Amino acid sequence: MTHVHGPVLGMPELDAPHADMLTRADDLAAAMRSRQARKAILILDGLVEATALHFAYEEEWMDRTSYPDRVAHRSAHDLFLQDLHTSGLALRASGVTPRVLDWACGRLQTWLRFHMEKNDRPLARHLERAEQKRRGAPTLHRS
Repeated sequence: MTHVHGPVLGMPELDAPHADMLTRADDLAAAMRSRQARKAILILDGLVEATALHFAYEEEWMDRTSYPDRVAHRSAHDLFLQDLHTSGLALRASGVTPRVLDWACGRLQTWLRFHMEKNDRPLARHLERAEQKRRGAPTLHRS
C-alpha cells in the first residue's frame, strides 16, 4: 500500500475513506505514468465509486447536522465527480494522453488534498461539535 501524505482530521469516519481515496489516486497516477490504460481505467472506476459513496455519506451528515456550508461543499463534490467522469471518458476514448496524465498526476492529487484540508476539516469540526452537543459533553477544539 502506498504511503499517504494527506490531511488527518482525527475522525475515522472521514480519515479512513480519505486515505483510501488518496491511495487509489496514487495508484492511478502510477498506472498512468507506466501507460497502463486498462489498469488505470479499473483503478479510476474504483476511485469514482469510492468517492461517490464517501461524498454521499458526507452530504448525509451535512444535511442531518444542518452544516452551514453544505451547499458550497456539495457543489465542490459535484464539480469533482464531473471532473472524474470527464477524465474517465477521455481515458477510455484516447488512452493515456498528456492531458489525462497531467490530470491524474497533478490536478487530481492537488484537488483531493485541498478539499480535505479546506472543506473537510471545517466539516469535521462541525460534526464534532454536533456530536458533543448531542451527548451534552464539552467540545474539544481542533486546529
